[in-house]
Formats: sequence, C-alpha cells, structure tokens
Amino acid sequence: MEIIIISIVAFLTAILTFFSGFGLGTLLTPVFMLFFPVDIAIGLCGLVHFANNLLFIKYYYV
Repeated sequence: MEIIIISIVAFLTAILTFFSGFGLGTLLTPVFMLFFPVDIAIGLCGLVHFANNLLFIKYYYV
C-alpha cells in the first residue's frame, strides 16, 4: 500500500512541478519521510527531481 501512495504522490507532484517550476521538494520530501528515514527520503526526492528534469529536457528542447 505504501508504494502506491508514494507513486501517486510522486507522479502528481512531478506533474505540478513540470508546469509550475516549483513544489516538488516541498510536497514530496515530507511524504517520503513518512515511510523512509530522512537520509533515504532526501535521496529518493533527488531521484524524482532528476527524472523530472530528464522529462523536461526531452519535451522542452525537442
């Protein structure tokens, strides 16, 4: 159940960040911290940031 909640929140905040340009770390890090230790939560948030940036580069510069 946790993986479903985390996946949905990560997807929705990534979409929000894609259009607005901010908010991913603000919304996603606390949700990750509910399920993981702080150091793991920050690392996972960084991975989501990286994936979101790859998506942005793919669709923005093509």
